[in-house]
Amino acid sequence: MAKAAKTKPKAKAKAKTVKATDDAFIPQTKLLRLFQIIAVLKSGHWTIQQLADRFDTSKRTMYRYMKILEQVEFLVETDFNNRYFIVTSDDDPIQAQFTLDEMSLIKKLIKSAATDTPIKNSLLRKLSLNSELDSVPQLFVKARLSKIVEQVSEAIRGKKQIVLKNYHSANSNEIRDRLVEPIHFGDNYQSVMALDTQDKVCKQFKLDRIGDIVEMNKSYAFENLHKKTQTDIFGYTGDADTWITLRMTMRAYLLLREEYPLAIPYLEKREDHYQFHAPVVSFEGAGRFTMGLIDEIKVEGPDDFKTFIHDRVTKYVG
Repeated sequence: MAKAAKTKPKAKAKAKTVKATDDAFIPQTKLLRLFQIIAVLKSGHWTIQQLADRFDTSKRTMYRYMKILEQVEFLVETDFNNRYFIVTSDDDPIQAQFTLDEMSLIKKLIKSAATDTPIKNSLLRKLSLNSELDSVPQLFVKARLSKIVEQVSEAIRGKKQIVLKNYHSANSNEIRDRLVEPIHFGDNYQSVMALDTQDKVCKQFKLDRIGDIVEMNKSYAFENLHKKTQTDIFGYTGDADTWITLRMTMRAYLLLREEYPLAIPYLEKREDHYQFHAPVVSFEGAGRFTMGLIDEIKVEGPDDFKTFIHDRVTKYVG
């Protein structure tokens, strides 16, 4: 009896050790499964049931994986047959690209797996090629814009004038310096509303069109003329009180949400198309986008916008 009493605790301790190993392996298993799902969704369109069958799991679990992918900012969409896929674009960096911090964490998780397998080593090699290191030019662009945002923010806080060096105006198609009094940033810090001291008018200036910022040791001189106006989805300033409605193909829908993220809340998937219904300040921005995809978009309203498109097409086509 005494011998049996000594043996039992050892068996229990061994079981506990095995459980700890299993628990430690769970994150690696889930991580590998996520990579597999990403690869499948980027290569085709799948229903939840097809995904569940493909990965030998339940539909409920697959919905949880879809939620995780959305939380880490993958653009997961469904087509008109309710099949899931991950949206990618040739114009923008691949959405599966990881930041350096994310790469470090993922590599630690994979390396902590107990066994060395071909898939583990393959993943580590591929991850090394799919990080911010592939996007050094984009990093420099982001760093430059961050500096501009910091300089403009400081000028707004101190109520100081600044010079926008070599600003490229899309309206006048000219490049010149602008002495301005910055008032506030636009949505997503992509632009700044500022008073142009030359014509005393508040305008929106795109940050990516600014060559450099020259800080002036001079306070606001025309603060009484400052107006905190809003901009519409397409970047035009004023009162967005005219609503337009567009019937769109999936391609037009994807391009609109990529080029103008503020349009996303105004997009809706219908039975066999996508609909965009939103307020605009001017027909100019929406008109340019529509004419650029004239065979992918049908203008459903208002009549004034239909006339605007017709007149522009007639003007350029003859």
